[in-house]
Amino acid sequence: MRRALVSVLFTAAMAVILVAPAGAGMHATKEFEAGDTRPRTIAFLPPRATLIKRKVIKAEEQIEEGAELSKFLATSVRNEFEKHGYIVRMLTPDEVNANPDLQELVLDADRRYAEMLNQVRLKLPKQIAARRYQAGDEMRVLASKLGVDAIGFADLTMIASAPGALFLSGSGTQQMLTVSVIDGGTATIEAYFVPPVLRRGAFTGYEAVMADPAGKIGDM
Repeated sequence: MRRALVSVLFTAAMAVILVAPAGAGMHATKEFEAGDTRPRTIAFLPPRATLIKRKVIKAEEQIEEGAELSKFLATSVRNEFEKHGYIVRMLTPDEVNANPDLQELVLDADRRYAEMLNQVRLKLPKQIAARRYQAGDEMRVLASKLGVDAIGFADLTMIASAPGALFLSGSGTQQMLTVSVIDGGTATIEAYFVPPVLRRGAFTGYEAVMADPAGKIGDM
């Protein structure tokens, strides 16, 4: 069950950001970089954006605002990949929930990806090049069901200070965005994108983020 008051979630999100790879960028297999295993078609599971509003005393997850940011994230990811020639299918929550079989496959794939992502974040992303991380049969079955070469994931965590907290701490917004591409045949994570993280003061706080959410996501 998701809770509106998220002191625990806030701590966890901070931990994820602080252990993020210092060298932001792309980690990929040599075959992906060379184009040998680069997919043509990618189906992205519904991207997820978690927005945490940091107040002076407590932090709260903004459920509705996070859902809004998720839509902008989906649009931005799709646009960026299509610019590079990929054929992108962006699944939506409504599409997934309307099909019980698809919903089960997505849940299984999402759960397996979360397990693998923890390993990637806590260990060495550079191990991706050595093909140390595989998502298992769940990813193969989903890719086959959707008729695509690869499955994609996009996750965003933003911690944005409310005006009071911004005034006291001077720290505006921190964010971590990860985008992964997993081969539908081998279930190997082929590419893992991490834009720069922990940009203190970026977007100057919660009010700035919500004033132009589409633009802020696009900037990231």
